[in-house]
Amino acid sequence: MAMPNDLVFVRHGESEANIAQQADKLGRLSTRHAEIYDRPDWEQRLSTRGIEQAKLAGAWFDRHLGGAASFDFRYFSPFLRTRETAAHLGGTECGGWIMDDRVVERSWGTYGALPRAERKRRYALAMKMYGQSPWYTKLPGGESRYEVSDRFRDFQGTLHREAAGRRVLVVTHGDFMGIARYNIERLLPEEFEVIERDKAQDVKNCAIFHYSRINPADPADVRDKLSFRRLVNPTDVDSSPFDGQWVELPPRRKFTGAELLAQAERASRLLDDE
Repeated sequence: MAMPNDLVFVRHGESEANIAQQADKLGRLSTRHAEIYDRPDWEQRLSTRGIEQAKLAGAWFDRHLGGAASFDFRYFSPFLRTRETAAHLGGTECGGWIMDDRVVERSWGTYGALPRAERKRRYALAMKMYGQSPWYTKLPGGESRYEVSDRFRDFQGTLHREAAGRRVLVVTHGDFMGIARYNIERLLPEEFEVIERDKAQDVKNCAIFHYSRINPADPADVRDKLSFRRLVNPTDVDSSPFDGQWVELPPRRKFTGAELLAQAERASRLLDDE
């Protein structure tokens, strides 16, 4: 069974929690920080700016993808900020949206519920480990990206069974999109870490990841797998990674023993032979 012809992920617009988190990073707390952090993550709402971002993304969809309503399947994470984004992306008359719990944000647990200064005090080791290994590290009380990857692969199986050859839109979260990218592009953990640390490839609010089986340069060329990708920031197109251009993905890699040994050399041996 094949994947959809087009699989498009959209991150939600700016949320009120995003504003509080950014203020925290700058060393100051939002005037309503306590109320925002006291609310469950799934109930965080879009900010006024987030609503405008979602509408701009909807206009981009109208111009470049035939509008959200043109997709055969439209999925959304049940978090309130993704519901709002989906509504503004497609307009109030666009129906047929399907809720799917598998595409929700990664749980940040008790770690994510604390201001940064408090995290450093309570979870210094977890922060160190997360900086060293952002793919595998499990957040205190939450999930690792590796664990969320299972959710994505299960969702991917549904797309194989039910949406082969169709067009699918998923309104979701930034971490989930990075995890989708890891799986679709078959990245190694160290390649994911490079992307994670590359600010030019940050998943901005309302960012779009578009994967396709159809060669954008030759519509008659339809591949068996998702073989083409473009990353677009519709609210600031000039900031799009790789200029928002289509990139052909390499085929699934297979490694020689020599290549595996070379990869292992990224970490030096720490013990002398005895």
